[in-house]
Amino acid sequence: MDGNRRYGESKYGSATRGHWDGSRTLMEFSKWCIAEGVQVLTVYAFSTENWDRDPSEVSALMSIFCKYCDELRVEAVRRGIRIRVLTTEDGRIPDDVRAGIDRMVLETDRCDRFVMNICLSYGGRGEIVNACRGIAGDVRLGILDVDAVDEDEVRKRMLTVHCCDPDIVIRTSGEERLSNFLLWQVAYSEFFFLKKHWPELRKDDLLEVIRTFARGRKRRYGK
Repeated sequence: MDGNRRYGESKYGSATRGHWDGSRTLMEFSKWCIAEGVQVLTVYAFSTENWDRDPSEVSALMSIFCKYCDELRVEAVRRGIRIRVLTTEDGRIPDDVRAGIDRMVLETDRCDRFVMNICLSYGGRGEIVNACRGIAGDVRLGILDVDAVDEDEVRKRMLTVHCCDPDIVIRTSGEERLSNFLLWQVAYSEFFFLKKHWPELRKDDLLEVIRTFARGRKRRYGK
């Protein structure tokens, strides 16, 4: 969900206000996805690299996450959205944010209309490293034979094991790179790069992506 800072600075002279608008866009985007029959939405909210930003911005973002958890939890329960938070470095998340996340995840656990994965303190490389550590540990303990390690075994160690790999990856704000997002899972995803900043997205933007995917993209999976 790229471009919140640039949008906020351009419109309000405040990056923080851009992040607030971006958080509101997330719920609107989820509504559009549900209306179009999308089953899973995975969003990159805060990467492990984002911890290296200016401390004042990181603090403001954590405050937004903490407050937004309550708003999102209430709306998600009302709309049947199950929320999962995917993190590869959970020890860096402040206690108040962690408490809000835990409550949000717990209270939406029985929702079954739509799944929203929120990547927070997440890195794709870190996810793969953590999976490798788990496999190595099981091999060392004799729980797993090294010859049994294959792609399926690695997939089962991914944080997205509860859902399928994404069909579509949308990157906003004109950036054209993965930035350490779901590196394992997007091997055969279709990519769409949009010029708009994340808070500027409208439903027509999503519909155009879906139409292009449905009518114009041929997914051969290397065959």
